[in-house]
Amino acid sequence: MKNYSTRTLKYLGLASAFLLIYGCRKNDADPTIPPITNTQEQITTAIFNGFSELNPADSSKHFSCTWEDTDGAGGSLPQIDTLKLDSGLRYTVMLLLLDKTKTPWDTISHEIEERKNTHQFFYTPDNSIVDKLAVYITDFDDNNPPLPVGLQLTFDTRNQAGYTPPALGNLRVVLSHYDGIPKSTAPSPDTDLDIVFPVQLH
Repeated sequence: MKNYSTRTLKYLGLASAFLLIYGCRKNDADPTIPPITNTQEQITTAIFNGFSELNPADSSKHFSCTWEDTDGAGGSLPQIDTLKLDSGLRYTVMLLLLDKTKTPWDTISHEIEERKNTHQFFYTPDNSIVDKLAVYITDFDDNNPPLPVGLQLTFDTRNQAGYTPPALGNLRVVLSHYDGIPKSTAPSPDTDLDIVFPVQLH
């Protein structure tokens, strides 16, 4: 028969209590709140590809616009194209995200689509073009009710105040990651991407 000291029995009792409490907390977790993953998407490249909704075959109304920063914060300045749009049109737009630090390149858009219930893009034209460019998100997640994602878009330059072209401004693009908190229509504290595209409206 083994003899246990008082100190050993005290430690065993504390360990048993800890396991019991931990197990209860784990079982009582709220299933509606996503688990904390502490992962941030590595995004080096963001590309808008779009075409006229009225006439998709008109190649003169196609555009591709790229933001790229392959060496990350603190390195060289990002390379940024100007988003050039014609006025009076609705554009169907897709956003492609890449991680070019990997070989072959990793398509982060696929990961966002797979985890769309915990991601959302926010698009904000600045004051100089806010009445000239409207951005509508056209893809949604599986939440109930569904919430916007933001990989598929409509750029609308039709409903705008009169102005003398070109109109110049900026479009801010923010990707929120809802890490351990329920997704909502408001941006989260955790941001995977926060970039600005110069915009020129003709």
